[in-house]
Amino acid sequence: MTQTKTANATGLQRLSRRVLQTSFRIHILISAMVRIALICYGQIHDSRSAVPYTDIDYKVVTDGARQVLAGETPFARHTYRYSPIMAYLQTLNILIHPVWGKLLYATFDLLIATLIYRLVHMEIKSQYQKTVQHLLSKFNRPQESDQSLDALDERSHPENLARASACFWLYNPLTAVISTRGSGDCFSSFFVILTIYLLMKAEHKGSHSHWLIFGAGLAHGLVIHLRLYPLLFSLAYYLSLSTRLTQTPWDFLGQVFRPNRQQLCLVIGTLVSLIAFTWTFYRMYGWEYIYEAYLYHFVRKDPRHNFSLQFLLQYLGSATSVVEPSIIVKLLVMAPQFLLILYLSLSFGQFRQTLPFCIFAVAFVVVTYNSVVTSQYFIWYLAILPLCLNNFKLLSWRRCFGLLILWLLAQGLWLLPAYLLEFRTWNTFYWIGMQGAVFFAANGYILEQLLSHYGFTQFKISYRKLL
Repeated sequence: MTQTKTANATGLQRLSRRVLQTSFRIHILISAMVRIALICYGQIHDSRSAVPYTDIDYKVVTDGARQVLAGETPFARHTYRYSPIMAYLQTLNILIHPVWGKLLYATFDLLIATLIYRLVHMEIKSQYQKTVQHLLSKFNRPQESDQSLDALDERSHPENLARASACFWLYNPLTAVISTRGSGDCFSSFFVILTIYLLMKAEHKGSHSHWLIFGAGLAHGLVIHLRLYPLLFSLAYYLSLSTRLTQTPWDFLGQVFRPNRQQLCLVIGTLVSLIAFTWTFYRMYGWEYIYEAYLYHFVRKDPRHNFSLQFLLQYLGSATSVVEPSIIVKLLVMAPQFLLILYLSLSFGQFRQTLPFCIFAVAFVVVTYNSVVTSQYFIWYLAILPLCLNNFKLLSWRRCFGLLILWLLAQGLWLLPAYLLEFRTWNTFYWIGMQGAVFFAANGYILEQLLSHYGFTQFKISYRKLL
């Protein structure tokens, strides 16, 4: 029995090593073929099944694109509540083929993996070089600190870690299905990761750092225009560019009201991009655009079943015209949410090395506390999670697997009453509400575990090769 276990473990190690040694371009090609196959399957599925594969939002945006081609406003389509950019992107659904938008979003799905690969490779290599400089300083040989990567253990090699992080995204069935169903969340997530990438890269580019930070601001302003939730990342981005640590409330206020040049570049870039896009579409579509794309989401009530902790309260209150209780409930829910975001931004957002984990944790909180939570919202933090994987070495494989099972089980327990409601017309609203609370509690526990087991990258270095 022991020999069998040892053989299986050795086989798994060899398989994982082969996967890591496979060229990143091969992984991109395989992932592209998988997504094309899913898009083709979706066309067949939609033509034969009463339950569509294509996301309802994809159809709404396509109808908005049809309005744009007719010279009308995309908001003439009922329930169109997105940036007009999304309708413009999908105009080729009408002019060329209905799957154009899915191909576009699947492409951004692959571009996200490319950014993950480059960002992780850059950060691991940078941290390795700092570790080597520290070790060589102990031997009084700082002049030889520019060492090759030969002394680094194979499992900690930047190339392998970067490839593994990208594959975590590429071969995630949830992300592949959501993008090929026509969800535009991969499009907005790309610009979130691009912002992080430019901010991290600016740390290594002295003469061009301000332009990189300005570019990060442009990307950040665009993604805020597309979706409101990245606005909550702004404090972490801002603090990561500070040269002073926040230890007291006075330090925090000093950083906010006395920005340095890098922080000014970020703010100016964000405002230029956000104002340019918003003002352009306001001139084109007027107040209707402002209300539907932005203000509606603050007063939104969605009594349809979803993962949110607030679902049952919204469902029970949908038949009444009383407004005050819903406002109180929203304030009660938003207060701990914003306190958590402030805590995470101050704890992890002040250091460039911990910025990806900070943005992941903030996105996780935003989704968990959101008034409406659907499966596609999970992309908001799943796209950032691969950037942090290498810093969860304090988590054992058993605990990682247990957290994954807990997350999937909490969803599965919710899906059962949702299925009975949607397809069997059973009255399971209270059951769904209870499972929403279970899902909320499970997410809270998962976040606590990730926070308590987060740590910096450690390297196994061969001193003989190094010296």
